[in-house]
Amino acid sequence: MSKLHFNAETPLYTSDGKAWRIEQAELLMQSLEASGKPLILFVHGRGKEPGKSLKGGTFTKGLAVHKLELGYDARVLMFNWDAAFEGFNFFDRTLPLSHTQAGAKALGQVLEALIKHSAAHPKARKMALLVHSMGAVVVEKAVEQGFWPGVKNLFSSVLLTQADADDVGHSAWLNRLAQREMVFVTLNADDHVLRRATDARPPECHALGLGTTEPLAPLATYIDLGRMGAMGQKDEDHEVFGKGAMNGQLHVCHFFEQVLKGQPVLLDPASNLEGIEREVIYRLKSRHEPSNPCLRVPKLPGD
Repeated sequence: MSKLHFNAETPLYTSDGKAWRIEQAELLMQSLEASGKPLILFVHGRGKEPGKSLKGGTFTKGLAVHKLELGYDARVLMFNWDAAFEGFNFFDRTLPLSHTQAGAKALGQVLEALIKHSAAHPKARKMALLVHSMGAVVVEKAVEQGFWPGVKNLFSSVLLTQADADDVGHSAWLNRLAQREMVFVTLNADDHVLRRATDARPPECHALGLGTTEPLAPLATYIDLGRMGAMGQKDEDHEVFGKGAMNGQLHVCHFFEQVLKGQPVLLDPASNLEGIEREVIYRLKSRHEPSNPCLRVPKLPGD
């Protein structure tokens, strides 16, 4: 288990475990861009971070940053917010939820730093933004509280994977975000982590990432991964961006590759779509091809 602990003074981390202050963002971005690889800004979910995503967890494998960098041949910048649960109460959402407002404010400051960098380097390749699980609540509050800047297309796209935000009322803030960015949201009713995520949630709500019958954000694109089911190692069906969680589904892999590498996203009934529901929910076709190079599972630290 990592000895890295949350520090509000250094909300940015690179895969080598180095912590960065927001005022170092310009130097940091230049360093990342020098690799020539696609760049991903990663907003993690609930857990004892930054250790879980960088060094691994005690009860879950974690290592999300390395899954992204090695799985997509990219460089990852992780935004760290205080997401730890209470003690060993793995179902506790109350404590991390209480920190999402502070996380939203800090995220807004990071985004402003990225805007300055983008203005100074207008030809630089745009980052993709990956927001996972309860990280969606941080983004929700950033949008609602005015911490999300008003510029458009700061990112090549924004991908919310298995959002732990409440489904009821989500369309308002999500559509506001989708007015500024190209937004994708994954849905999987078989996500067993989100099924257990009921603590501190109104009884009429459930996690958006499970799917919803509530009004949808008309400007967002929802991707139904229901064919994935409960797969991979423990908790991997929740970290759907990991190649080991894709159950050999090639269309799923191609979707994540395109979004996270800033490429045009193909969603076409003639090739990879089984159907479109409620105008904005896209269900990917099943194409089981585990030997395809896209689905190669990288060797992670500690394997």
